[in-house]
Amino acid sequence: MITLVAKLKAQPGKETLLAEACSLLAEEVKQKEEGCIMYLPHVSIKDPTEIILVEKYTDRDALNNHSQSAHYKLAAGKFKELLAEPVDIQMLKEIK
Repeated sequence: MITLVAKLKAQPGKETLLAEACSLLAEEVKQKEEGCIMYLPHVSIKDPTEIILVEKYTDRDALNNHSQSAHYKLAAGKFKELLAEPVDIQMLKEIK
């Protein structure tokens, strides 16, 4: 399994729009991606401009399918207009 943690930082005043885009993307992922086990957007309690996505995939193919999906590409296009900085992504391997 692969876990991915992505930190997205909204431009000032665009926090709600970013949160909505993340929620819509999460719904699409849950409905359309069998290889995605978890896709949960969170907002930071300390910094409401910060959205953290916690994602878990069965394998590298499932992650690649996610990044190539139409719904992801549409959301990524929206993110460009809403983000204050590039997305910070950490890929994690589960310890067993």
